[in-house]
Amino acid sequence: MHAKQTNDLAVASSIFSGAYGAEISLAVEQNSSLLVHWLTYLSSYHKTGVGDVLLDAVASAIREAAGALSLGLVRPALFSMRSQIDLLLGWLYFKDHRVEWLHVNQTGDGFRLKKELLNYLDLHIPGFGARIGTLREIKTRNEVDPYRLLSAHIHAQSVPVLPVVTDLVDLVRPKSACLECAEVSFEVAEFLNDLLLAVYAA
Repeated sequence: MHAKQTNDLAVASSIFSGAYGAEISLAVEQNSSLLVHWLTYLSSYHKTGVGDVLLDAVASAIREAAGALSLGLVRPALFSMRSQIDLLLGWLYFKDHRVEWLHVNQTGDGFRLKKELLNYLDLHIPGFGARIGTLREIKTRNEVDPYRLLSAHIHAQSVPVLPVVTDLVDLVRPKSACLECAEVSFEVAEFLNDLLLAVYAA
């Protein structure tokens, strides 16, 4: 039974990837382009030697989302998209906090929550709150904060976002669901673009 289930999954994901993988992977790349440009800029001019691996991890999470969706796997892609937000916010804090970064790596404790990190930026970056407010008014994404949407999926907070998998092959979702998920990568990229603009406007 397990052999059949895993074989069916392998076949279904291979067929899906062959038919739609390149198109969906390209969609994620295009939708993430704002964030990719920021990562290039930040890696070139703003690394501090502390927590810089978090920037590399954001780039990896973009590739991870593209790879998962190119196989038809929506839920893993959503996890990767949310981690992009967590990782980049973490870098904005830890890049200037060597002791706290060492503590996180030694103990696994002390990684900051999104709300804490946004409050930190608002407190320490002059004009941050006002700039974020302006950027929210002119946003082109559907969600003000895609983190809430992603968290709803990850925590399975309501019936529409509960996982429904009877057989392993059910993990491979239809092309339409994967393209819809790929659009969320733009929501994430623009959300992070606005945060970074608010931080680095000067």
